[in-house]
Amino acid sequence: MSTKWKVIELESCESTFNAARKEAPWTMVCAAQQTKGRGRFNRSWFGETGGLWVTYNLPLAQRSDRHWGLLPLVAGVAIYEALKPLNIEGLRLRWPNDVLVERDKLGGILVERPSSNMASIGIGINVFNDITRIAKRTTDNPTRLSDELYSCPSVSKLRHMLADALAKAFNSFVENGIESLSEQLKEAWGDSRPVVAITDTERICGYFMGVEADGSPILRKADGSTITVPGITVNRLKELI
Repeated sequence: MSTKWKVIELESCESTFNAARKEAPWTMVCAAQQTKGRGRFNRSWFGETGGLWVTYNLPLAQRSDRHWGLLPLVAGVAIYEALKPLNIEGLRLRWPNDVLVERDKLGGILVERPSSNMASIGIGINVFNDITRIAKRTTDNPTRLSDELYSCPSVSKLRHMLADALAKAFNSFVENGIESLSEQLKEAWGDSRPVVAITDTERICGYFMGVEADGSPILRKADGSTITVPGITVNRLKELI
């Protein structure tokens, strides 16, 4: 790895997030199994043996104009760039934190800020784990890396690939802002798709066009106008095709 990460490996834990909270920046905490993993809005995240379940701690400057809420996009770029050389047909991102192969869900990202000087980036990717149970309890059809590739890297190798890509994307973000990753994000998001942004109070339809400087999604409406939906209010951005 180009960046010196401290690596903590656990056989099992409730959540790598919880285990990582007491660790320093530039530490990765990985577990063979998670018993109480979670996603956005405390949704359950299944972390059975054979998958990649890891949390990366990144440093946050006390005084910086880089908004830590953009880190799900930064992590998405890192995952996309790490996996791109594997030539996975249909690999893409869905705002704000889903890793897809065509319409099937390969993995997800969760970002939290356990302290003022650190952000924790949780990444879960289906690799060799049994996804039968997931398919019965999630809205997205799951897929796993070993089903998409003839020769699949080990979980250990994959987490180090992600560590290098995350350090690179994060450093670019810190030095030059989210704009420095805009082209990679556009490539990862692919063609504009019709979506519905679901909040607690409304459903807003349009074509996903990208994000504002704070990461909020921009939708183009049927009349050609655009609307920005505050990202913090969006429970889910559901694709309509």
